[in-house]
Amino acid sequence: MYTKAAIALLIGSPVATVAGAVFPRDYNTNPAQAACAQLKSAFPNNYVDQSSANYTIKEDLNWSANCRLPAACFFSPTNKEQVARGLSIVVKAGSQFAVRNGGHNPNANFASVGNNGVLFDLSGLNTLTLSKDNLIMYAGTGNKGGDVQRISDSVGRSAVTGLDTSVGISGLTLGGGYTHFSQLNGLVTDNIANFEVVLADSSIVNANATHNTDLYRALRGGGNNFGIVTRFDMKTSPVHNVWYTSFTFKPSDYKKFMPALAKVQANLENEPKANFNFLVSAQFALIRLFYAGPTVDKPAVFAPFFEITPDKTEHPPTNSTMYELIKAFSGESDEEEEPFVAIVKSNIHKPNADFYVGLFEQLQKYSLNTTSANVALAIKPLNSRVAPVGTQQAGGVPNSLNIQPISQTWTQVGAQYEDVKDKDRLERDQKNVVNWMIENARRKDLSLPNLFANDASADQNVMASYGHQSLANLKAVSRKYDPKQVFQRLQAGGFRVSTA
Repeated sequence: MYTKAAIALLIGSPVATVAGAVFPRDYNTNPAQAACAQLKSAFPNNYVDQSSANYTIKEDLNWSANCRLPAACFFSPTNKEQVARGLSIVVKAGSQFAVRNGGHNPNANFASVGNNGVLFDLSGLNTLTLSKDNLIMYAGTGNKGGDVQRISDSVGRSAVTGLDTSVGISGLTLGGGYTHFSQLNGLVTDNIANFEVVLADSSIVNANATHNTDLYRALRGGGNNFGIVTRFDMKTSPVHNVWYTSFTFKPSDYKKFMPALAKVQANLENEPKANFNFLVSAQFALIRLFYAGPTVDKPAVFAPFFEITPDKTEHPPTNSTMYELIKAFSGESDEEEEPFVAIVKSNIHKPNADFYVGLFEQLQKYSLNTTSANVALAIKPLNSRVAPVGTQQAGGVPNSLNIQPISQTWTQVGAQYEDVKDKDRLERDQKNVVNWMIENARRKDLSLPNLFANDASADQNVMASYGHQSLANLKAVSRKYDPKQVFQRLQAGGFRVSTA
């Protein structure tokens, strides 16, 4: 999934009108058509179906081609009241539905749905305002990381977002959200002061550290199980001026740069201002280094990387702002790419030099030596501060991920292809790499149980990986706020707590 852009995802004709709503012929057997007919009647300016000129544009907004599904209709509300009313219509019709914010999740049906369902496209919920003291950003759920970073940058602060400007804030936040400086701020989700949520009965509630606290905790890592979030009240961070650089290594030097990962991770335990992100396949190895503050000299925490001769400098050492950092490392490009399919899997383990070397050798073993079909890793370190700092940021309320307060590595095993002929082999190679990681981590006592929702595939049991007590809490919150289990029965996809 690391191409240039990733580095630089039927409604029939109505026949009758009843009480202001339009119904199709076969209401009982076509709930999606029933819902679409009523949505078209109630919100003609917020509605698109296959008869609309811009239907394909709506369909193609998802990042990964496998998620560009032919929804029965697209409903694009612009405020919370429209979301609530639209949800009521869909629920009463008994139609399947999905919710799309940024559309970056590569799992089909998570932010997409076929012609048996309605897609809520929330990109129109894009309001952005700051509190008078600039400490809170009130962000509509349709915003992307670059939007909130740009506004916070204008007042000398930063937003706590993910690693890319083009990724929507909603799915990222509800899955946890890895950020550049998680050891300083916790995860993205830990920096949400308040969630505004439309529940299954279309009531609108707020969830925070003092009100609906159980829902507040559940939303932080619990995904789309509990309602439709329409606004995130995001804490801004004083981290504004930063240092960054990036460069590549020659793959043949893997016995140098893979052990260096473990050495730097050990150093991170004593330097919370530093962090890195590593993208690696059999064909390339790209390291990105970040430091929360301007610096003239190269931070000593990264010395093991600087001791290795780089192959190419992507970004020279730069003192700038958080907004410029995230733009520099985002996958935006003016070039139009061919449609591709991305598949991902999550694995979390303790850092270890020998393990890393063996992992790279697995990538070599399953290399296809092409740019259109490859298996690659995104290696993201967390130090022991992340869990306690996150709880502190959230007013003493822990999130749902149940992260252990130890040094660990969150690895995304990604694969991407443009030609369907590569699909079976890539999926097999990806599975082999993941299985090697699981088996060897267990053998070396490096295993950790958690999975990271933002990196996981639909067949991974993310909610159960949080542990028995966390899962029990999530199920209890689901039953309390959604007693009819609308989001478990009618929502097309997601890591459901009911089946975990």
